[in-house]
Amino acid sequence: MAMKTKLLLLFVLFPFTFSAYAQKFPATWIELGVSKKIGKNLKIEFNPELRLLDSLKMDCYILEGGLSYKLHKYLTLASYYRYEEVYKYKKKSGDLKGTESLSLLAFEAKTGIDVKRFNFQFRLRFTQGLFNNNNASEIRYRFKIDYDLKKYKLIPYASVEFFHDYLVFPVERENISGQFKGIDKIRYTAGVSYAINKNNEATIFYRIQDNRIKDQTANILGLGYSFDF
Repeated sequence: MAMKTKLLLLFVLFPFTFSAYAQKFPATWIELGVSKKIGKNLKIEFNPELRLLDSLKMDCYILEGGLSYKLHKYLTLASYYRYEEVYKYKKKSGDLKGTESLSLLAFEAKTGIDVKRFNFQFRLRFTQGLFNNNNASEIRYRFKIDYDLKKYKLIPYASVEFFHDYLVFPVERENISGQFKGIDKIRYTAGVSYAINKNNEATIFYRIQDNRIKDQTANILGLGYSFDF
């Protein structure tokens, strides 16, 4: 079996192999991306998302829309408005006790470079809560690597994302084991994207989310679909 075929199979089977060792059924995230160019470098985007808990109960749904502008070949700037409806459950019975609505603004800068068949990307995102019930403020750093498999429409990728939440108190950070106490959450992701055609793409991924403050780890199986008009 050729090395490229082995690499392809590794990324395709990774989500299912890893989930077999998880103690619970993984949480499920379903993502949709819709975009339309409205100028040479300007693009409008709509990115709804549905998140289910490991018990397949509702976790939250997200409605996000915004604009991105390609300032330079190696630099894209974007701004988004994000609405979240979060479901809250009772600890003992697991019954739904209500929902919480959150609104945020996000600003980000993205860059990337191609090296042969590899694409290296970096994204810096800042989010700020809106209105009186949400003063969340967070910086996120994401590193991502794609590999373009010749003769295949599948593109395997891997990424790691670091979160710094300004609402976390210094005394809580002291309980974080290891280094980098300023990082309260880390997401590790591996997945595969399939280019259906020039404007449509489907994605499957597996994600490990390490909440370092609460010393909790979540396993997430994700499905995504994106298309450009």
